[in-house]
Amino acid sequence: MKIPFICVNYNGHNETIKYIKNVKSLNDSNEAIIIIVDNSPHSSDFELLNQFILTNYKDVEDIVLLKRDNRGYFQALNEGILYFKQLYGTDTMFIIGNNDITFKEDFLFQLKKLSLNEDILVIAPDVITNEGSHENPHVIQKIGFVRKLMYDIYFSNFFVGKILANIKSTERRFKPHDAISKEIHMGIGALYVLTPQYFKHFEKLPEEVFLYGEEAVLAGQLETVKGKTLYEPKLLCWHNESSTTSNLGFERKYKTMQNSYKIYRKYL
Repeated sequence: MKIPFICVNYNGHNETIKYIKNVKSLNDSNEAIIIIVDNSPHSSDFELLNQFILTNYKDVEDIVLLKRDNRGYFQALNEGILYFKQLYGTDTMFIIGNNDITFKEDFLFQLKKLSLNEDILVIAPDVITNEGSHENPHVIQKIGFVRKLMYDIYFSNFFVGKILANIKSTERRFKPHDAISKEIHMGIGALYVLTPQYFKHFEKLPEEVFLYGEEAVLAGQLETVKGKTLYEPKLLCWHNESSTTSNLGFERKYKTMQNSYKIYRKYL
């Protein structure tokens, strides 16, 4: 059975080229189909990616490039999911996320070895930042009152948010490696694995937010069917974090996050 690697490209063709090369170099890569959903506002990124694929993988049918209007992150991933489902169905693992991910060479091998309970609908791999911090397990249990109150304050006003962001930037949190597989409330949104069980309950990812807060909305979706997210440290990858969103100015990024927070707060 083919295994899809679905990623979103937004003005980041260089990262996406690295992504393609990395997936093609994995152990058992012959089982992988790479589906790239291009959300870029201009055609140049699509054309550069298409030329790279045609030049380097001329006779390869397992790299697919889709051009779509930018409706959002999960919305784009759903385009890739739908494309694969129509061809191959859902009886497989779906590896979905950012284009700035580098997988360890045994990622597929470790994934196929997993034995999962029926209620495991999503897997959160061990995602490591450039600084060596481990982004998963992202949130193990639901967020408490005090932390949610801090979020409320942060998103109450742009100027308040800017002050708090400047304070927080000097206190960057480093998360050590967690070697124990466990059920968690939510994983980091940069990369997920959707299990075949996920598609027994849902047709697609929730599309309530445009960008930011996808983790919380997905956790809320799973709760409706008592589904679980499993953190699995055997699945190892690296994240060149925010290579796309870092291009947004603070004000634009803040307002996008603020709008999303109004939607996903209830799922925290």
